[in-house]
Amino acid sequence: MKIAIIGASGQTGAELIKAALGNNHEIIGVARNPDNISSNDPRVTKRQGDAFDAQSIADGIAGADAVVTSIGKTNLLDKRYTLNTDGHRNVIAAMRKHGITRMIPISSFGAAKGIVRKGIRRNVYLFLRRKYYGDMNQMEQDVISSGLDVTVVRAPMLHNNAALHSYSVTEGNQLPNGKSVSRADLAHFILNELERNQYVNKVVALADLSTEANVTVNIDEA
Repeated sequence: MKIAIIGASGQTGAELIKAALGNNHEIIGVARNPDNISSNDPRVTKRQGDAFDAQSIADGIAGADAVVTSIGKTNLLDKRYTLNTDGHRNVIAAMRKHGITRMIPISSFGAAKGIVRKGIRRNVYLFLRRKYYGDMNQMEQDVISSGLDVTVVRAPMLHNNAALHSYSVTEGNQLPNGKSVSRADLAHFILNELERNQYVNKVVALADLSTEANVTVNIDEA
């Protein structure tokens, strides 16, 4: 496949590129500043694209067979509270324009509604970012109802440890017990999902294995 990765200049984008190249795919890396995309592999085409700029997204993903989005912010002072909804509406419109049907947006555990979370610090953090996660929840609803072939992947705290290729996966509004996952394992899951289409039109959550994990997936042995 030729896979467009929106947000390709970030740490998660870099792992997605590495995983995709390892599976012999081609990449269209889309970023506000494409010079910040770390890979210099000739199979990676770098294009400029801003989530808030519909035309740049349409131009950025042209020619792709599938789209993966890694759109987010880490700064609590960032006031772009509609980043995910506006950005993904632009992505949906661009995909329809080009006849692309497959999308995997990366979401967050924080987007899950009605779940009691353990720990005072965690709940304070969720409260401070409530507008951001509310926007992300709306994005999930928008992409699932878009008519495209979508798999929403909710991720917890991300770290840069090596991939284990074994993790807990849950569906719907249920979250795994793990509190983190490596970016490498997140990328591993996404690439395998693009190739196998096991969770189309579903919301799934991914985390490192814990002793109480609901579902264990070891794709290398599947």
